[in-house]
Amino acid sequence: MNCQIRQRWFATGAFIAVLGTAHAENVSTAQVPFVGCRAIGGADPEPSAAPEGPPKALPSQAPQAARIAYYQAVDGPGVFAPRGWHCQTWRGSHGAFIIVTPTAPPEIIPRESVQGPGVIAIESNGGTGGRFEVAEVSARLFPQVMADFIARVKAEGFPSPDFSKIHPFSDDQYTYLTPRLVKFTTPAQHEGIGTGIFVPSTDPVRGVVSLFRGDGRRPDLLQFDIRLSSSDDQLTRALIDLELQCLKASWPSC
Repeated sequence: MNCQIRQRWFATGAFIAVLGTAHAENVSTAQVPFVGCRAIGGADPEPSAAPEGPPKALPSQAPQAARIAYYQAVDGPGVFAPRGWHCQTWRGSHGAFIIVTPTAPPEIIPRESVQGPGVIAIESNGGTGGRFEVAEVSARLFPQVMADFIARVKAEGFPSPDFSKIHPFSDDQYTYLTPRLVKFTTPAQHEGIGTGIFVPSTDPVRGVVSLFRGDGRRPDLLQFDIRLSSSDDQLTRALIDLELQCLKASWPSC
């Protein structure tokens, strides 16, 4: 896994503490608890134990902070999600993903779909088996900036979708913040970029998708999906905003 992604997802407690201290002089902070998650899959046949970690520092003005926690396994992405929920990470040669839900996700392979509310973060590595997922999502959302990468994956000759026929989901709503970062909403009862692990339900799926440079030729993809009830719209907005701050590297705790 490249250094840039490790800095994004796997910051150590010492690293966080140092940066938090550096910011303390200029920015007051609030803290949310760290929740360790077990991880399964990958080369190790045994699940990894849930790690312990220090609280995560947030800007004091972060709304809904009292309802938020930070979830992360030893390997794989970390994510801000509602406090008091349960988490599980799956890892493999493609990358890793974490699911956070009100009840504990089943510790099984393959994972089960999420029928109700939840928060999901997916990391696909462009330099490994995850390159096919990176190419497919890029063909849908970033076809111009990723044209060379998509062409290289296609030229490998492995079975893969016809990338030229992949387009944005017609019912999704997209807002591009940069050429490599997009916010989305997949409407209730519709298939879209936000469904896959989530299945369509009476509530929409919202989130963000971002490309990271990786090693330059093989970018990595990060996707954050969230589905809460309509009564929790303020919490949904707060969690999306925190994820965007992380992706833009504007706050050191991520």
